[in-house]
Amino acid sequence: MNISGRTWGMFAVLLGLGMIYATSVPGGHFAWLMLGSIGWLSFGVGWLIVLGVVLARRGRLVTLRRNWPFWAVPPLVVGLVGSLIYVGAPVRMRFELSRSGLDHLAKTVSEGTPLGKRHWIGLYPVEYLEGSRDAFGFMIEDTGFFGSYGFAWSSSGAPDIDATGYYRHFDGPWYIWIDD
Repeated sequence: MNISGRTWGMFAVLLGLGMIYATSVPGGHFAWLMLGSIGWLSFGVGWLIVLGVVLARRGRLVTLRRNWPFWAVPPLVVGLVGSLIYVGAPVRMRFELSRSGLDHLAKTVSEGTPLGKRHWIGLYPVEYLEGSRDAFGFMIEDTGFFGSYGFAWSSSGAPDIDATGYYRHFDGPWYIWIDD
């Protein structure tokens, strides 16, 4: 079966989008990270095998030029996605897309409205939510491997919500909450 270079490029883009989603929360979506890693490993091995076969044949330059999407798109996708993940762009992007919902909740909590039960805050599925008028935090479903990750908000410095976790400043009054 001969799969075109465009098909390989499309698979690389889909795998790249999957990895961006998997890394769009603090600690990453563990199941998606595992699935994406297996997908990239399988894809990379297949790509290298095909590359080896083409390089071993006669007329390899013609084949390389004719199927340039096969040779160019996957490495470009890997480089771009790796760079975005390295600088934390997926986490920042999802946070900014959820910012209005997060800030609205922070405002209502600081005005004394009880937290209540929430299933989603912005684009984040909530596993656990707690806090008071001065600070609150929530854990995001299916994050991390050994611990849970989420966000915390505090009107006065680092939150003091839970003694088992620790916080890393993220943006303004927002912190990443890491619960080991």
